[in-house]
Amino acid sequence: MTDAEATAVAEEASPGGPGDVTVRFRSALRRFWHPVCTEAELAEARHGDGGVLGVELLGEQLVVADVEGGLIALRDRCLHRSTRLSVGWVCGSTVQCAYHGWRWDGTGRCVEIPSMPDGPIPGRARIDAFEVQRAHGLVWVRLEAGWPTSVPSNPGWDDPGLRAVMGTPYIWPTSAERRVENFIDLSHFAWIHDQTLSTRSATVPPVPAVRREAGELRFEYDPPVLPPSEGLALIGWSAYRVIVPGTVDIEFDVPGAGRRHLWMTACPLDADDTAVRCYWTMSRSDDQDGDDEPYMTFQQLILDQDKPVIVAQHPANIPFQPGGEISVRTDRVSIELRRWLTEIAATSTPDELERVLGPAASPAP
Repeated sequence: MTDAEATAVAEEASPGGPGDVTVRFRSALRRFWHPVCTEAELAEARHGDGGVLGVELLGEQLVVADVEGGLIALRDRCLHRSTRLSVGWVCGSTVQCAYHGWRWDGTGRCVEIPSMPDGPIPGRARIDAFEVQRAHGLVWVRLEAGWPTSVPSNPGWDDPGLRAVMGTPYIWPTSAERRVENFIDLSHFAWIHDQTLSTRSATVPPVPAVRREAGELRFEYDPPVLPPSEGLALIGWSAYRVIVPGTVDIEFDVPGAGRRHLWMTACPLDADDTAVRCYWTMSRSDDQDGDDEPYMTFQQLILDQDKPVIVAQHPANIPFQPGGEISVRTDRVSIELRRWLTEIAATSTPDELERVLGPAASPAP
């Protein structure tokens, strides 16, 4: 693919007027599952008299709670006098408001008004409830039900042969798609990660063959240069899985070490998708009983190198419209990601989205 062809592909993948695809993509994000907190954060909220946690997803203020019978997720607003339910507490299978004690169940229905024990409870005393579930040590929420989407896999977390460690979540002022694109951008290694993941002598990366499989972009990468890393750097032949729209899993075969996974998912916080909370895990087959700290510290170094550049991207969202940015041949992975996200943004029914995503996710080859 020539530079001119790559630019044409990027522009061809972005139909509609300026900002058109970006707006539709933000709306499409509501159809997917996103993590809103770690299980540890929710467990900490359960201490004392609380047991509920306020979270944000795509501009929606939500409350999640671990009540009798399982997790529930509701809009974080009592309809009586608009106090946030997240300052209330768990009461049996419900969340109870701290202001006047109104109790709300997992369907969003008010089931008790203490000041009116004999009722009646107003019929419109019902708040929005959302789908919620646990997976990979995280709590996941989907704002719009009925779409053919599922919680992204985390192969390293689920593999009993690997030691999986969860990193500290971090918030960056960027979009989910920018954060994912940074993870799969092969040509930035020589510049941002000089002497950590690559060197300035390796500015021309290989251009991998990219394929779509089961809602994922998959490709393999064999780095041309392996700088000294004392076994901490995730450098070696690697298999990338981009689980659209916001998750990346990379499996590494690290020479002299073993098999490792780096997994990240970017949760869009605000309605404009310009702030994300990123959750990440690192898994390893080697040094199972060793100290986790050196590995996590090295990954933090990589994050610290990436952050100044990523948060400086303007606009924070990818400009999908024609002419928004210039792409070249070595941006092949990014071009394919943008093309797929554009197709997702264009869907308006579950059947259309299912056709774009393909069948249910399959295991890594």
